[in-house]
Amino acid sequence: MKSNRLRFLLLAAVFAAPVIAQAHPGHDGDHDFTWDFDHFASHPLATIACIAVVAAGGWAVWQLVKSSRATKSETVKRSDSSR
Repeated sequence: MKSNRLRFLLLAAVFAAPVIAQAHPGHDGDHDFTWDFDHFASHPLATIACIAVVAAGGWAVWQLVKSSRATKSETVKRSDSSR
C-alpha cells in the first residue's frame, strides 16, 4: 500500500513539473546558453527550492528502489502446526 502511494506521488510530480516550470517569470536581455553562478546568487530562494526539489526526487526514487528490494528479499516462513 505504501508503495502505491509513493508511485502515485512520483507520477503526480512528473505531471506537475512542467506546470511549475511555466510559472518561472523569465529573464530580460540576451538568452544565450551560458553557465555562470551569478543567476544562482541573484535568485537564492529559487536556487534553494530547486535543490530541495532535486533532493526530494532523489529521496523518493531511493525509497522506491529500497522498498522494492525489501519486498523481493522477504522470505515466506511456513509454520507446521501438525507436529
